Amino acid sequence: MSLTGNLNSMELAELLQWLSRGQKTGTLLIATASVQKQIFFREGSIIGSASSDQTEYLGHFLVSHGFLDEVTLAQAIAMQEGNRMLLGKILTTIGAIGEVELEQMLRLKAEESIYEIFTWEDADFQFMDAELPEYEMVPISIDVQTLVLRGAKRMDDWTRIRDSIPSKLCVPVSVGGLIPPEGDAGAQKILNLVNDDRTIEEIALDTHSSEFYVCRVLWDQMQHLRLKVVRPRQIGPTETTPVGATPHGDSVDSATLVESAETLLDEGKLVFALRHIRAATDLDPDSPDVRERAKEFENQIKSLVMVDGITPTAVPHLAGNLEDLANLKISAEAGFILSRIDGNYDLGTILKISPIPPLETQVVLWQLLKDGHIYLD
Repeated sequence: MSLTGNLNSMELAELLQWLSRGQKTGTLLIATASVQKQIFFREGSIIGSASSDQTEYLGHFLVSHGFLDEVTLAQAIAMQEGNRMLLGKILTTIGAIGEVELEQMLRLKAEESIYEIFTWEDADFQFMDAELPEYEMVPISIDVQTLVLRGAKRMDDWTRIRDSIPSKLCVPVSVGGLIPPEGDAGAQKILNLVNDDRTIEEIALDTHSSEFYVCRVLWDQMQHLRLKVVRPRQIGPTETTPVGATPHGDSVDSATLVESAETLLDEGKLVFALRHIRAATDLDPDSPDVRERAKEFENQIKSLVMVDGITPTAVPHLAGNLEDLANLKISAEAGFILSRIDGNYDLGTILKISPIPPLETQVVLWQLLKDGHIYLD
């Protein structure tokens, strides 16, 4: 049996409870235009999850919570490409994390991924009865009723946090000694990056963390009067005019966005072009024409950046010192990538450790090369 629908007509809590009460076994697929998530059920209990969101990959999740560093992550991913083992199995084999800790983190990762879905108002879902991944999963079991109650609390928490931290472009400023929760290495990493200048977006990228996790850690410090946030600063021109809007605020359709993307591509503005084609697919996800054009468009961009040397084996170097580059008006993504360029990492390694999607990472590297901020061996 296959169940399909949309979260605007059947809420996530109701859907999860229906599958639990029916003791269903199978895969629940939930997708927006930009993110796809899977929740795996066995006899009514959740036994795992998967997500297309790069920041929710196991490796990045473990980095954000202080279990891995980026060097170990890159090494483990390289091993995975060679032997096709599950990343968790590789990490326990090389002693990067214990099996008990891995199980705990897989459970937490699954819960955190599902909690985010509670904030989605419009997403298609499909339950595929009796269908589960062919690969062997690390066994976990999550009680649905408990998860639903915690999901409702998460939404309440997020509403309160948003009242104090309205944007990822806010800058946290220390007004007292920042004290992380005892034993929370991830929170310690976040608070270590509070320097009265970095935005929440930059901290999230640098620590491989979700926006919610960073905001929750900062909000806790705000409750103890150790920290405040200041209004968002403007990073660059892309922050002042949102993609998908005209300068006068009139909405546009997907066809217009595709045309704009083509014009921007012809002008060599790949970063803006990619954002426009992404916006087109977000705006009209069910259009086969838009999806096909987006695929062709992405292939064009991949070819362009490779012609200019953005290949896995190329080694980037900074064209100036990092302190001077830090004063540039660049995006958080560009700042993350620049800070990982040390003359040792090749581009393939940077792609492995970046929480930014691969094509976006390649385009940012290409733009840094074009702007003369980096050069390649």
